[in-house]
Amino acid sequence: MTKGLIGSVIAWGILSSFGNAAADELSQGPYGLSDGNEELLLSGLKNLSSHELDSALTDLKQLTERRPDFRLAQLVYADILSAQAQGAPLSSSGSHSDKQKIDGLISEAKVRLLMEMEKPSIDMLPADMLKMSENQKYAVVVDTRLSRLFLFENHDGIPVLVKDFYASYGRGGVGKEKRGDLKTPLGVYFITGRLEDKNLPSRYGSGALPLNYPNVWDERLGRTGNGIWLHGSPVETYSRPPKASEGCISLTNPDFIELDQKIDFKDTPVLVGHNIRWIKKQDWLAQSKRFNSLIERWAADWESLDHSRYIQNYATNYHDGKRDLKQFSSYKKRVNSSKEFIDVNVDNLSLYRYPDNPDLVVATFRQDYKSSNLQGKSIKRQYWTFENDRWRIAYEGLPSVGKP
Repeated sequence: MTKGLIGSVIAWGILSSFGNAAADELSQGPYGLSDGNEELLLSGLKNLSSHELDSALTDLKQLTERRPDFRLAQLVYADILSAQAQGAPLSSSGSHSDKQKIDGLISEAKVRLLMEMEKPSIDMLPADMLKMSENQKYAVVVDTRLSRLFLFENHDGIPVLVKDFYASYGRGGVGKEKRGDLKTPLGVYFITGRLEDKNLPSRYGSGALPLNYPNVWDERLGRTGNGIWLHGSPVETYSRPPKASEGCISLTNPDFIELDQKIDFKDTPVLVGHNIRWIKKQDWLAQSKRFNSLIERWAADWESLDHSRYIQNYATNYHDGKRDLKQFSSYKKRVNSSKEFIDVNVDNLSLYRYPDNPDLVVATFRQDYKSSNLQGKSIKRQYWTFENDRWRIAYEGLPSVGKP
């Protein structure tokens, strides 16, 4: 019994100590629930690793009865039955196409177990969630290495992990560059709307939340493509292998419904990284304070009416889609020289760093601007890069909405 899926998972050497499963009754809704399903799967694999086949069968039989569409559970269950009957494991035979599907399920088992081993402790926070704004009730972090989506709730400015979900991503991997590469983009994105299941093809499952890919930074780097969504799974299956979508982030249908019911369908941040870094809460608080001071310094330098001081906040590669740094500097020098005073008030500030590019930070805030001859309010987005030993603005303008 060292062949096929069972042998692959055990030989991988990550089956250690897992908690007991606590199965809940399946909902009568059209997509069911996820609560308890992963716990049953992990309990079954734990019992399997310690050769407690009867217990493993009990767990997996219960799981397959609850979720007949959970293909990974069905495969493990069938493999145990086949091995008990002295036959070859089902996962060791079949066509090339079948083998590819089985390999995908093995990958799913591995990342689910890896998450169980590496689950962050309660006092840890993602290093790249620098600051949540007052009006952001939730934020989403996706770690593609773990095939995991983490949902954080804003508790007086401090993100608190409230739930995590298994998630699939692009068949082509990560780091999207062009249309059709089947890759999931890495970076900081924002949900721009909501699409209901009744208005979508069945492959999107229980609904979809479009992201603003390509954002202004993607377009600046020449990245193409569109239609990157966070959505459910095809209706004929419960979950999918880690690499299964055309570039989107895909949850099980009940998990998507749970997520969709919690978060705002507009402007919720979604950080996508291949290896999310976690730090202790006390370090996160100190880091958040440091980055918050960037915006305070920028506003104070603008208010000073000292052009050389103000323009030092902008990077040599600055471009807002219309002006480069030289053009922007000339424009601001001319405009600000006519002011007797400038007053800049910033609120609803959020700050997020690109998980796989720690030298890039996205700031979004509401700006209340007053001067001796002009006043107005607007939503502003800035991309800050680290240049010559300090953070500087490489883009400044309106938030981008991406392409459907």
